[in-house]
Amino acid sequence: MVDANAGLLRLAASLHPLDSDPEQLPIVGYRPKKHDWNPAPAAVLVPIRLDGEHGVVLTVRSRHLPHHAGQVSLPGGSPDAGETSPVAVALREAAEEIGLDPAQVRPLGLSTRCDTITAYRIVPVVAVFPESVQLQPNPDEVSEAFSIPLSRVLNLASYRSHRIERGGEVFEAWSLCSDHRPIWGATAAILRELALMAH
Repeated sequence: MVDANAGLLRLAASLHPLDSDPEQLPIVGYRPKKHDWNPAPAAVLVPIRLDGEHGVVLTVRSRHLPHHAGQVSLPGGSPDAGETSPVAVALREAAEEIGLDPAQVRPLGLSTRCDTITAYRIVPVVAVFPESVQLQPNPDEVSEAFSIPLSRVLNLASYRSHRIERGGEVFEAWSLCSDHRPIWGATAAILRELALMAH
């Protein structure tokens, strides 16, 4: 069992500074063998609610969305025109998706980038917000928001490895045990990197 307060302190101390050059951050995730791999930039917020056990907030994507409908994800997306900071992108997307006021959020740092099978390169922005903040999921994008204990996220025993074949290539994917819904793919990989950093 990972103590939530101690785990949060270790995680915060191990994150990359907020002003880091995103292009210099390490990369995990989907790594195809082709040489023309050029994933599009994206950012997600890893919002940690500061309550008794500190919960990481996740979303369930609306079922009418054209991509990844019904899947568990972190609030995030692609930069708008003129947006160059992953922190700005992540905060804007969290405000749009779950009604998290950027003024109530304290970003802690950046985590390892994660390439997705759908050709995005995600910069995770880890942040905390007070327990008193009420989230308001946008039904156009999110069917619900829920949280899982930070202690579970930071426990490496929570994760399972899977071998996936795509286009004749075999690669590793991750899933995270959750009482609520299955968490897998890029979201699980991003959260597992946090566990590795805080280990």
